[in-house]
Amino acid sequence: MAKSLHIAMFVSIVLFFTSYQISSQEIDQYSQEVPEDVKISPASDFDIYVESPDEPPSKEADSPAMEYGRKFGHHYTDKELAFFKVCFQKLNSSHCGDDLFKNMVDDGKPVLLAECCGELLKIGKYCYLGMAQFILSSYEFRNIVSKAIPKSKQTWSDCVRVIENQNSVWQFDRL
Repeated sequence: MAKSLHIAMFVSIVLFFTSYQISSQEIDQYSQEVPEDVKISPASDFDIYVESPDEPPSKEADSPAMEYGRKFGHHYTDKELAFFKVCFQKLNSSHCGDDLFKNMVDDGKPVLLAECCGELLKIGKYCYLGMAQFILSSYEFRNIVSKAIPKSKQTWSDCVRVIENQNSVWQFDRL
């Protein structure tokens, strides 16, 4: 009985001192660190509002995707953006545009018809690879860009090979 009483007193003393330290803890409002005992549970729309009674309400912070979207394309010159616009028009006029895009972002072995490879070569290497770089630099593709860029280069090389083989067969048939 005495032993359990000592344990109960020890626990209550420990609880008293730890609660005193927590309640008397000063929080630096300018610190970027979040105290360990602070738990943030996001609302249904995942917006987190933290307001201090001394400060007026501030405007909402943008998500990383929104901030990235605003900066998207700012490192390109007007001349480069005009070039990409022409490239997009060429690709959109092609019935193979969707296949070329899927080929870049999908897993698995690239499957392109010789006809689509011919259209890809008409679009041009710098146009196609520049467009791939431009598209894949958007926030949506940040997780696959490291695989998709090399895949687009491989698609270009494969199409060059397909067209060269097709042309050599065509020239051989003419003899």
